[in-house]
Amino acid sequence: MAKLGRANILIAAVQVPFTRGGAEILVDCLKRELEARDHSVDVVQLPFSAQPKEKLLKHTAMWRALDLRDFNGKAVDLVIPTKFPSYMVAHPNKALWLVHQHRQIYDLYGSRFGDFNADVADETLRQMLVEADQCALKECISRYTISQNVTDRLQRYLGIDSKPLLPPLPLAGRYRSGTRGNFILSVGRICSIKRVDMMVKAMAHVDDALKLKVVGVPDEPAIETYLQSEIDKHHLWDRVEFLGRVGDEELLDLFANCLAVYYAPYDEDYGFVTLEAFASGKPVVTASDSGGVLEFVRDEYNGLIVEPSEQAVAQAVNRLHADEALYEKLCANAALMEQTNWDEVIDALTQSLRPASAKQKSTQAELYS
Repeated sequence: MAKLGRANILIAAVQVPFTRGGAEILVDCLKRELEARDHSVDVVQLPFSAQPKEKLLKHTAMWRALDLRDFNGKAVDLVIPTKFPSYMVAHPNKALWLVHQHRQIYDLYGSRFGDFNADVADETLRQMLVEADQCALKECISRYTISQNVTDRLQRYLGIDSKPLLPPLPLAGRYRSGTRGNFILSVGRICSIKRVDMMVKAMAHVDDALKLKVVGVPDEPAIETYLQSEIDKHHLWDRVEFLGRVGDEELLDLFANCLAVYYAPYDEDYGFVTLEAFASGKPVVTASDSGGVLEFVRDEYNGLIVEPSEQAVAQAVNRLHADEALYEKLCANAALMEQTNWDEVIDALTQSLRPASAKQKSTQAELYS
């Protein structure tokens, strides 16, 4: 990548208090990598809550009211928005790296994971949010997403083109393959759409020799109570362990020494977990409706893809435990997955800072003059 001069760059991020997941990790890593290339970088965040949904327009207006063109006489050369509603921000040089839109008004609309209904009030609000998205996203001087799945959604629902730009792993170069352990590993936020409950319930049908270790914390009030009730119901007290948040070294050890990784969210945007498992030489058990995960998992090549049910998940886990030849093949193939690198990502996101982009930037700037 050709070296650029020092630029002032702001990353527009969304803060959901007390929540940390892949989007937050991505922002931290992006800031680190931009700074490593001698740019001056800061993160602009506004707190966000999806509930009550009637306040979503207020959130979009708060972001739109931000003028990030300069601070104390220091010009901001580039803004990188990441997810709804951060891309509403006003700036003539927005390079979008989209994690996701507000999915409840798009792919989750009408699903059990959505909270918008077909009544007049919801439809009116939904249409206003869609129109705001169309306006703000079309302003971006470049549009990248974190996966083909997110790119497809953007085209399907808004007719807006974008290119996938896959995020490199947060602990790249540190993952390793260890022993064949006696536990299944689940990593990520514990909420309904991540479907950790499906793996917990599957444990009632999994070989008694195997355990489940869950890394992550609940971000929905009732989910912890529900999972505990399932553990009690199926007498799984000594077979399911919730580890909460863990440090990097412990996480690397868990990936290295598990039997396999369970990662079967509903229509996932991307999911670091899949590639973290592969970097550790471990197969992934996922579901046929897991979205971005399916861009990487190939059934019976580096993982197992099953119908989204506890019985199917249990059968897949038992198969990995019993069929050593299959297991060894999946592990070997998982380790072959090619990883992306930060040079490619930074080069794409900062392309508008190069001289050839000056004319396009000038045209965009007219919108904000």
